[in-house]
Amino acid sequence: MTPAGSNTQQFEDAVRAFADAVAADSKSSVATKPEDVLYDPVRALLKACGDIWNWDVDSRQQVKAEGIGWPDLGVTTKTQLCGYVELKAPDVGARPEKFRGQNRDQWKRYQALPNLIYTDGSEWSLYHSGKRVSRVRIADDIRDGGGSIDLDKVPVLRELLRSFLESPWGAIAPKSASGLAKFLAPLARYLRDEVRDALTRDVAPLKQLMSDWQGILFAEADDRQFADAYAQTLTYALLLAHFEGAETLTPARATEALQDKHMLLAEALQLLEAPVVRGELRVPVEILERAIEAVDIEAVRSRSDDPWLYFYEQFLGEYDARLRKNRGVYFTPAEVVQLQVRLAAELLRERFGKPLAFADEGVTVLDPAVGTGAYPIAVIEHAASAAAERFGEGGVPARIASLADRLHGFEILVGPYSVAHLRVTQQLVDRGVHGQSARIYLADTLESPNRPSKFTASILQAHISEERELAREIKRDARVLVCIGNPPYNREQRETDEADGKRKGGWVRHGDEEEGEALPILEDFLRPVRDAGEGVHLKGLYNDYVYFWRWALWKVFDSAGIGGVVTFITASSYLQGKAFPGMRRKMREVFDELWIIDLGGDRLGTRPTDNVFAIQIPVAIAIGVRAGTPNPSNPARVLHARLSGTEQEKRDRLDTVSSLNDLLWHECWSEWDKPFLPRGEGPYFSWPAVTDLFPWQHTGSQLKRTWPIGETPDVLAERWQKLLDQPQDGRNSYFKETRDRKVGDRYQRLVNGGRDLAISEMEQGGPLPPVAPYAYRSFDRQFVFADSRLGDFMRPHLWRTSSPQQTYMTALLTNVMGEGPAAVATAAVPDVHHFRGSFGDKGVVPLYRDRQATEPNVTEGLLAHMAQAQGAPVLAERLFAYAYAVLAQPTYVKRFWGELEQPPPRLPTTKNAQLFNHVADLGEELLHLHTYGQRFKGTGRGEIPKGNALCHKEVSPTEYPEGFAYDVENEVLPRRRGRACR
Repeated sequence: MTPAGSNTQQFEDAVRAFADAVAADSKSSVATKPEDVLYDPVRALLKACGDIWNWDVDSRQQVKAEGIGWPDLGVTTKTQLCGYVELKAPDVGARPEKFRGQNRDQWKRYQALPNLIYTDGSEWSLYHSGKRVSRVRIADDIRDGGGSIDLDKVPVLRELLRSFLESPWGAIAPKSASGLAKFLAPLARYLRDEVRDALTRDVAPLKQLMSDWQGILFAEADDRQFADAYAQTLTYALLLAHFEGAETLTPARATEALQDKHMLLAEALQLLEAPVVRGELRVPVEILERAIEAVDIEAVRSRSDDPWLYFYEQFLGEYDARLRKNRGVYFTPAEVVQLQVRLAAELLRERFGKPLAFADEGVTVLDPAVGTGAYPIAVIEHAASAAAERFGEGGVPARIASLADRLHGFEILVGPYSVAHLRVTQQLVDRGVHGQSARIYLADTLESPNRPSKFTASILQAHISEERELAREIKRDARVLVCIGNPPYNREQRETDEADGKRKGGWVRHGDEEEGEALPILEDFLRPVRDAGEGVHLKGLYNDYVYFWRWALWKVFDSAGIGGVVTFITASSYLQGKAFPGMRRKMREVFDELWIIDLGGDRLGTRPTDNVFAIQIPVAIAIGVRAGTPNPSNPARVLHARLSGTEQEKRDRLDTVSSLNDLLWHECWSEWDKPFLPRGEGPYFSWPAVTDLFPWQHTGSQLKRTWPIGETPDVLAERWQKLLDQPQDGRNSYFKETRDRKVGDRYQRLVNGGRDLAISEMEQGGPLPPVAPYAYRSFDRQFVFADSRLGDFMRPHLWRTSSPQQTYMTALLTNVMGEGPAAVATAAVPDVHHFRGSFGDKGVVPLYRDRQATEPNVTEGLLAHMAQAQGAPVLAERLFAYAYAVLAQPTYVKRFWGELEQPPPRLPTTKNAQLFNHVADLGEELLHLHTYGQRFKGTGRGEIPKGNALCHKEVSPTEYPEGFAYDVENEVLPRRRGRACR
């Protein structure tokens, strides 16, 4: 190649010629778009560059298809696509990050391109995957011709164009797996978006392909899910083909490279790259092919013994962070994986007489959410070590070959499936097993094991259908001794579940749904909660990790009727959550023993702790075993160990555990539905729970928008007027519509019955909705529109019991308590987050169950029992004040910090009437202190009088409708005994 310096004059002449051509075309062109004057001059300049630098440069104008928005020029060097050029009108500039409107939308898509020039002729910008590499302005206005060129800037343009043309992205291709993930993610996203767009335009070949995909793999895949699967499948198939030796990624060469070890992906690639489909997606597919061809395989491999270890997590984070979160794709720390494998192996040896554990014949292992293969690889490593210790290195291949036939994994996402297939196959090769593919299946674990696919596959898709059927047979027939893994948390399997949840949970949740079929197996988790009258809590149970737990218990125990081991690391909400008594009962039925290693990690809760994952919810490892005859009438022994410290300290501790005996275990409750937490010791756990004394608890109001909450009624009136000033058909945006509240719908009134006009039906200047005091946060008193049209979950029951006599105590009753008081009080209806500001639970405890204050919220018979014990009548108001006096003290939380890890809080009671009344007196005074003045925030009347007496005689100037008027003289009950207004 000729050095650049010797071609300076030639390049300068080419740039002048380019500018002159633009000037001439600008004067004579009849182009329909201003940028058309650049097409021929830019192509000529690029061709001249090729002549100067001895490259075969060509370019072609893309055919503009409505809704696709292909770049204006595709440029090739040596017949290979090297990049794209997007042309803009000569006065627009080449700074797409500052564009607005349609140009900005286009830029969002084009950021995926690995090698892209934006130019308006005067200014040139080079981008690699959305990152600006170079920018130069060579003229104020290129339409003034060659004489306008700034010669000092020409060398910068020369280097910009050389970088662009140098190779088909080889210069920018990454050298590491993490860099590769960032490099490929935007290209895959670009392809996904093109597929979505083509589907909206009803492109026939893609619609047919989607129908085939549904028939072969996932029957309920919608447009969005199919587009995502298409993009990820093609990306990973091409990447694996390149790593298996395909230097060029034409469909034929890529398929050939995959056929030996990855037959499913080979056939999927043939299906996805069928000529009629490829023709519709030529641009993004070609870009992806060229980008992957440019990857230096050896460079990536040389950076790590296992370059794929973190690859998919990083890829999905770049490709679609929201999808990664929804799918629960987070790398499982090696210390966690290896611990689960070690402890499962210990149980195999000691409970099942398998001295070689996983290397023993008859030990079938299944990971139902295999991800990128961490657990199967750890099992292979453990088995290889055991075999080598017993038989020497020469005995390892035979044992691992046998294990390979008994080691299975299911994965629903094609990305991690591809990586797992590659990694596990390579692990087998490294252990001397050749010609044996990994038994990793692209399958939905939660799909029915009873129904074969009704799709009749062509020869092309025979292997895909065969693999799916093999997975179904394993689910139905294989006797699994060890089920191990890290199931997803809340991993959606379609875009939404809003309609009826028909997809989420699959067969586990919905069964086969034919007349006469048995109830879905999830009913074993649901029924005990419903039967206990606690069905309102069950929404917390509809989570993918719960479905996987139920599936594993069915697979290992229910379907076989014998023993086995299940060990998962999952979210720990099932340990004590109110939605999970049925799940805990079922686990106590099927296991003989269950060990819980509580790793904490609640980064958003009241007691933040470090997590071993890059997530914010607490997690726990569970290891359950049954080795003998099932004994469902005898609850399993449950043991609990907690690990504390930093993330690294927890990982280091896990690394030192070689046996179950290496941890300090505490016996858990033995009752069927009780939490999987240590049995409480000491008097605290003999006290009644607050929820036992005050049986009606409610969730606070949740509006889902903040504008109906304000500092004063006047502020709210202004906001209401602004809403009604909007056009009737345009109020939805200002209103902030949600799934549960629309401006065009009518809703039942909170208090007085009937329905108001829909907001879209109201005329300007319409009546102001009812305004009422509102307990927004513990120390933040506001006003609110007490109107069911304006809040998604206003909690009508609370509003209908609101009165001048009502008082509410708010607390955390289902979540763990943090520092500070255990309860706060309010006289106004509280917000869902009133107590803590976040993580609201069913934590509102009203004093009365009715507006007339005639029905106290106290367990029936309790007051009579207390009166008998104390020898004097006990009023509900006094019990409420007594409870508040205890719970409102931060010292209560400090004293019972450890015990309060098991909500709800408990209340010490006394038979000593003098002590009870003393505490109740203090509680009444605290209630006055904590509730006085709430109702009139913003009116200047919220001062607390000296002596804490209720001496303010004035009436609020704000008029409230029926049910919301408050009389200051009857501020709050119970009134402090023996204290009258002076």
